[in-house]
Amino acid sequence: MENYYEKEQHITAAFSDRRCELDVYHATLLFQDAMTELFYQYQCDAVRLSKTHAAVWAVARSKIRYLGMPLWNERVRVRAFPVKVTSVTIHINIQVETLEGQPLLLCRQELCAIDVNDHSLRRVESTPFPRDLSLLPPVMTEPFQRKKLALGSEHLAYRHIIRTSDTDMNHHMNNAAYVRLLLDAFPSGFWDEHPIRAFDIHYVSEGQEGEEIAILQDCQGKDLDFQIKSGDRTLIKAHLELGDSQA
Repeated sequence: MENYYEKEQHITAAFSDRRCELDVYHATLLFQDAMTELFYQYQCDAVRLSKTHAAVWAVARSKIRYLGMPLWNERVRVRAFPVKVTSVTIHINIQVETLEGQPLLLCRQELCAIDVNDHSLRRVESTPFPRDLSLLPPVMTEPFQRKKLALGSEHLAYRHIIRTSDTDMNHHMNNAAYVRLLLDAFPSGFWDEHPIRAFDIHYVSEGQEGEEIAILQDCQGKDLDFQIKSGDRTLIKAHLELGDSQA
């Protein structure tokens, strides 16, 4: 059985931002596709798993490191592969590289299976995910950012009501939609001056359609922290490492 998934990806307008680059929001969509297709290869993608085993895959943490900037109309190679499997988590790496093999983006994700009925954590062995795969060595070994955050109203960027287009098949806010909200916390000029070099996000709790959520931010030099809350409940925590202006 194949222990990786690989495809050639054309960076079309749908995967480009206003600077005609693959920004962190569109990269999240690209990684989401690669992860889904990797699990489809093992016949246990979330769509199929929800019907056959009453479970779905949830991304608990994700970390992205930019080494280069994929641009509009470029063709790149995307590779996704499991690097570690425990009783309750699957760790995968995703690499975006040039067709000549030069790494551009590295991503590591930690996933778990969630029961669709009671939202409890499921053991990996209760899913069809193959436990006998020969795992590949990781290409992304940077640790996840584990930082205690307690941002308050003085850090409020704006509020948002979760709408239909924010949600996914699990009927809660889509992972990529959170990333879009983080970027919208600052005007475009800020991101022109502060390109993202690394991005960490921890998905803590589910946001539901109709909830009003608060997007909170705290920027200290090149360290940018985010917390999205529904009342006192934290939905996500994120940390961004910012770089120097590309202008």
